[in-house]
Amino acid sequence: MIAGYQEFDEDCLKYTSKGRGKLERLKNLDLFVIDNSIRETTVGSVQGHTLENKRLIYEEVKKCKFEYYVVESFNHDNRVGDMLMCEIVEKGEDLSRAVGFSEVWNSIKDQEPQEEPIPVGMRKCQEFGIKHLMLEIDLVYYKVDYSKFTMDKLCRMTEIRIRWFRENISRESKIFVNLRDFGAAMSTHPDRVWRMVNHLGTMKEPITGLAYEDYGKYDRELLGGWTRAVRNEMERCGWGDGHLIFHQHEQWGTMISDTMEMLSMGATGIWAGICGEGAAMGHADSCTVILNLVRLGNKKVLEKFNCKHLRDAAINVTKIVTGFPPYPRQPVYGERAIDMVFGFVFSGIADNAKAYTEGFDLAEFMGIEKQIRISNMASPEMILEKLKQRLGTNPQFTLEMAAKMKAQMLIDLREKRKVEYTSDVGLAMLFNQAGGDLSEAMLDILDKDDQNSAYINTLIQEIYEIWKFWDMRDGEEDDQITFDNFYRGFMAPYFGCYRCEDSQVALRCMDVDSDGMVDWKEFKVFLIWAGRQYPNVKNKQELLDKAFRHGIIPDMKMELDKIQAARSEEMRSSED
Repeated sequence: MIAGYQEFDEDCLKYTSKGRGKLERLKNLDLFVIDNSIRETTVGSVQGHTLENKRLIYEEVKKCKFEYYVVESFNHDNRVGDMLMCEIVEKGEDLSRAVGFSEVWNSIKDQEPQEEPIPVGMRKCQEFGIKHLMLEIDLVYYKVDYSKFTMDKLCRMTEIRIRWFRENISRESKIFVNLRDFGAAMSTHPDRVWRMVNHLGTMKEPITGLAYEDYGKYDRELLGGWTRAVRNEMERCGWGDGHLIFHQHEQWGTMISDTMEMLSMGATGIWAGICGEGAAMGHADSCTVILNLVRLGNKKVLEKFNCKHLRDAAINVTKIVTGFPPYPRQPVYGERAIDMVFGFVFSGIADNAKAYTEGFDLAEFMGIEKQIRISNMASPEMILEKLKQRLGTNPQFTLEMAAKMKAQMLIDLREKRKVEYTSDVGLAMLFNQAGGDLSEAMLDILDKDDQNSAYINTLIQEIYEIWKFWDMRDGEEDDQITFDNFYRGFMAPYFGCYRCEDSQVALRCMDVDSDGMVDWKEFKVFLIWAGRQYPNVKNKQELLDKAFRHGIIPDMKMELDKIQAARSEEMRSSED
C-alpha cells in the first residue's frame, strides 16, 4: 500500500459511514404526503387565487395520486376555498381524501385560549363533509400566558377537539396536530414539545401523526436532532406507527436538503405544494423532494405516486399561480433542468444507472419527447409511421411510397445535399419529390412555410455569424468546428456536464459524417427543422432553444438509449 494512503482510506470509511444509515432510510422510505398546493400557493400568489385558479390546481393535484390533499385553512371569512368546496360538494366529487386546517382555539381572553366555541375550521369541515383534519397549535404564542394556560390545559383542549371531530364527523378521520412554532418551542421550551408529544402518543386512540414546520430559521443539524428526539419519544410511547410530517420554508437555499435531512432523521413524510410557490420565498415542494428520493433509488415513491406527471403538475401550478412558467434554472421542473438527463446519475450509461432508474424514464419525466427523426438511416417502416403520425391518413402512405422516399434521401446524400426531412414541411417535400401527390393539408403546410421562410432564414443567418466566430478558432474557416468549440459556442446553456461520457457519446447525433467535427450543414438541418415546426419564434435565441430542446436533445437521448440497449444485450449474452 502506498505510504499515507491507509489513513486517507480510513478517513473515507469513517466519515462516509455516518451517512450510510441515512441514505438507506431514504432509499426505503414509504413517503407519506399531504398535498398542500391549493392552500400553500395562495400565500405565494401576487393577486390571490380566483375560483378558476383553485379549480385548475385541484385537477392537477388529483392527477398526481397523492394520498391526501388540503382544501383550505378555514376561518370566519368566506374564502375562495369555501366557494371551491361548495362547487365540489355540488358536483358530488369524492372528498374522502380531503384535509381541512383548523385552529385549536377560536379566541383568547385574558391571555387564555377559550374552550368555547368549537373552532370555525372544524365546523366548516363538518359542513362540507371533510373527514380529515390538521389541527394547528402554538406552544410559545406571545398572546398566551402559559403559566395560566398550562400544558395540561392545552393537552386537554387538544384532546377535546380530537374527540369532537371523531364523534361529529368520522371515527375514521386522519388527524394531525401541527406544532406550528416547533423550532421556537424547541429552542426555548422543549419541555412543552415533549409534553404534547407524550400526551398525544399515550392517548387511548392515538391520532394519525404530528406535523411540524420551519421557516428557514434553524440549522438542519438542530432540526435533525430535534426530529430524532421527537421520533424516539413517539416510539417510547408505543406510537411508532404515528406519522411525523415536515414542511420547510425557503430562506437560505437549503430547503430541499433540510427536508431530506428530516426524512433521514425520523420524519415519515411531508406536507407541501407540488411546486415551490408559497409564503415569502417559497417552500420545499413535493415534486423536487420525490425526485430526490428516486435519485437515491427509492422505488416505493414510483409505485405510490404518478411520478410521470409530477413535473408537468409543478409547471402548470406555477403558471396558474404566477402567470409565468417556473424560473428556467429551477431544479427539476425549470426549463434548464433537462441537463439532468446527461452527465448525472440518471443518464442512460452512467455508472450504476440501473440502480437508480429502473422503472423510471427521466427523459419522459423531463418532458423530452422521443421522436421518429427521418434521415437516410431511417427504415421504410419508420418513414411510414412518421407520415401517418404527422400528416394523417392517406391512401398514398404505403411501404412502397416510404421506400421511394428512402431512395430519394440516398440520392440527396450522394449529391451532397443536406436536407431536413423530419418537420411536417420537410416530410411533405420529401413525399412530393418521391412522386407523391400533395394533399390540401400538405399544400397549406408548404404555403405557410413559404410565407415565413425569409424570417427564419434571417434568424439562421444571425446564428451563422456566431458560428463563424467559433469556426475561426482553429485557424481555418471551413464551416466545421470541433465538439469543444460547439459546446462553448452553443451547447453550454443546455448541458451541465459536457466532459461526461454520456454527453460525449450522445454528441454522435451531431456528427452525421462521423468525422469528429460538427458541420454547419449538419447543425443547420436542426435549425431549419426548428424554424418549420415553431415558425412563431421571436428571435435567434428562441430558435436555438427549440432546436436544442425539441430536436438535438431528444436525438441525443435516443443515441444513449441505443448504446444502453447494446450494453444490456452484451451483458445478457455474457451471463448466458
